[in-house]
Amino acid sequence: MKISYNWLKEYIDTDLAPQDLADVLTMLGLETEGKPEKVGGIEGNLEGVVVGEVLSADQHPNADKLRVCQVEIGAEAPLAIVCGAPNVAAGQKVPVATIGTTLYPIESDQPFKIKKGKIRGEVSMGMICAEDELGLGHNHDGIMVLDANLQPGTPFNQVVELDEDYVIEIDLTPNRIDAASHYGVARDLAAFWGKKARLPEITLKEENLSGKNPIPVTIKAPDKCTRYSSLYISGVTVAESPEWLKNRLMAIGLRPRNNVVDITNYVLHELGQPMHAFDADQLEGGEIIVRTLDKDQKFVTLDEEERQLKAGSDLLICDASQPRCIAGTMGGMNSSVTTATQNIFLESAHFDAGTVRKQAKRLAINSDSSYRFERGADPNMTTTAAMRAASLIVELCGGTVSEMSDIKLSDFPPYEIALSIKRTNNIIGHDFGKDRIIEILRSLEIEISEDNDGDSLYLKVPPYRVDVQRPQDVMEEILRIYGYNNVDPAERLTQTLVLQPYQDANRLRQHYSDYLSANGYFEILNNSLVNKNLGDEKAIHILNPLSEELEVMRQSLLPGFLEVVRHNQNRQMENLALYEFGKTYWKGENGYEEKQWLSMLVSGMEHEMHWRGKPEKVSLYTLTKEVERMQVWFGIEGKLKESEHAEYAYGLSLEVKGNEVLHYGQVKVDLCEAYDLKNEAFFMTVDWQRLVKLYFQQQPKFQPIPIYPSIRRDISMMVDESVSFSEIRDVIQRANPKLIRSIELHDVYKGKNIAEGKKSYLVSIVLRDDKKTLQDKAADKIVERIYGSLTNQLAVEIRK
Repeated sequence: MKISYNWLKEYIDTDLAPQDLADVLTMLGLETEGKPEKVGGIEGNLEGVVVGEVLSADQHPNADKLRVCQVEIGAEAPLAIVCGAPNVAAGQKVPVATIGTTLYPIESDQPFKIKKGKIRGEVSMGMICAEDELGLGHNHDGIMVLDANLQPGTPFNQVVELDEDYVIEIDLTPNRIDAASHYGVARDLAAFWGKKARLPEITLKEENLSGKNPIPVTIKAPDKCTRYSSLYISGVTVAESPEWLKNRLMAIGLRPRNNVVDITNYVLHELGQPMHAFDADQLEGGEIIVRTLDKDQKFVTLDEEERQLKAGSDLLICDASQPRCIAGTMGGMNSSVTTATQNIFLESAHFDAGTVRKQAKRLAINSDSSYRFERGADPNMTTTAAMRAASLIVELCGGTVSEMSDIKLSDFPPYEIALSIKRTNNIIGHDFGKDRIIEILRSLEIEISEDNDGDSLYLKVPPYRVDVQRPQDVMEEILRIYGYNNVDPAERLTQTLVLQPYQDANRLRQHYSDYLSANGYFEILNNSLVNKNLGDEKAIHILNPLSEELEVMRQSLLPGFLEVVRHNQNRQMENLALYEFGKTYWKGENGYEEKQWLSMLVSGMEHEMHWRGKPEKVSLYTLTKEVERMQVWFGIEGKLKESEHAEYAYGLSLEVKGNEVLHYGQVKVDLCEAYDLKNEAFFMTVDWQRLVKLYFQQQPKFQPIPIYPSIRRDISMMVDESVSFSEIRDVIQRANPKLIRSIELHDVYKGKNIAEGKKSYLVSIVLRDDKKTLQDKAADKIVERIYGSLTNQLAVEIRK
């Protein structure tokens, strides 16, 4: 949200420089972004231009249209300046650009510098300027003639109004909608400085007032519209806005349209109350009805977009026959104010936040009005804002104003809160004293309804402070106005020791994320919305998608990974190790469902090229190693078995206590080709919710470090496609359960040089005796036994 420095000073007095004021706002919780931006004014600030007095203006000896002037500028001697303006004359006070001054003419993009020179043989030591040459306007009929009382030598930028301003951009949090206006910001500053913010002046006079409002209002949706204030203004002249109004709006990023529309926008950013002006002569039946539709209908809004209105939910401002405005969101083309408009119906209402938010999001409208209504506008500002807008309309557009029509379906009571002073001091860590707390609360316009001279204060918080509804909210306000920097740190810090382990799933996720990152993996974060082609019959479709590429909620994390791989390999980054914590979404039997996953993908080489050794391609074993590390990290024990998934050419899964915790495999070649991937990709999906549950259920077990060495043996074998790795693992394990410590699958291969219906496995076995050193001969006997078991039981062909 943008705030004009000059505009803000109309509601509160301050001598602070723009940057200092921005620092104060940040300390108040209205955090500013960057430095205040200078707008308006004159480029160069007219430096080097001074007031001069023309002592004489004699005819140039060599040119009929030029004069040689002697000009006093407060220096040691007058300056000789050649001037071609027809209106130059002795005795005038004029703006003089001295030698070295850079001017920025309004009709040219090129600035020019004043130099000493000769014009038709006569020396010229400066320039007497016209309005356009100084950048002050478009007039070039002659030089500017100034007030005769000005002193020669006075800097010209002290004489003219440069209309210089600064724009402060505030990163407004959603709960602070009360500060979404210049008056709202001034109100916060007033509380901090112990001052009073000024409401703008309403200048309507008796001759500007007419009788009763001729357009009656009926509210047929009282749950969606709780207040509707309106005025009828007749006899207006719609035209271009004056410069001051256009400059104010342009400073905060708004485009001026016409004086009536600009005034409603001006009051919106002045007081925070959204308004809408209708061309009253376009309203059929001479009435306004606030209602929902009986059936769906199309409607063209002010941005000339045709939108589909939904029956029963969208709130409309209608006349006797058709909708004229989407309440609190955007007006319609069929009642917009144009230069032909003569009579205006001015709306200043209060709409339900939830209603406006839903219809604005569904219709993809993000207007200044919807921004304020959906966060909670001030219901008590409607009449004040309407009268302020009416006074400006009469001032700038003419016309007469009817009596106020104000339909109020609620009293909008304040939020009642009981505040304990002792608890406030304890939580904040500072002893304020009761009087100081009361002073701060009153500066925030919080009424103290009861003070029993004890510990408690009974408060009434105004309805515009939608963020202050609990004692903790009041404490935050007290601390904010008192100043965070003014609270001294405690002399000592105390901490309670937690004896029982705290089961924090978020902290566990962060720790494991750190672990993966430390081991060379990069975390990615993909959009939860994907192309509709990636969804099936259980896909959840977005009602108002931004595009076809973002139309359904993702059902798998794999497509996002493949997009990331393609993006990186197109930028010569082919060796990738990625992970993502994300959710998938689908339609279940009990409605919409979602689940948290951890997914990982590797592609390319395990390590970059290095002088120490030749890099190796990633394989299924790369992820198998990660599965083993994961079991150690989480303290779980599971069994690997073959698993079939649509996205894998070959896959494995890990089961713990009969439940699948994860699955992984090589991504199918055709799927990789669909994403134009150059290298093989291996993908793993972990049921994160189940894994976290297992982690918190398991009891830590102590296992001594082995003191005797291990022996590793690799077995290469050819097996039928129907034989699973889990069968092979079970046969190997039974050969010697005591000495076989681990069985790892290193590689799986099917294809060239392998007979049809067969596949090749490379399995690694680790043997160890915890009581003595295992000898090679004993290890060889176990391996021979394994060979025999595999051959006899599974018809395995050992490749030696």
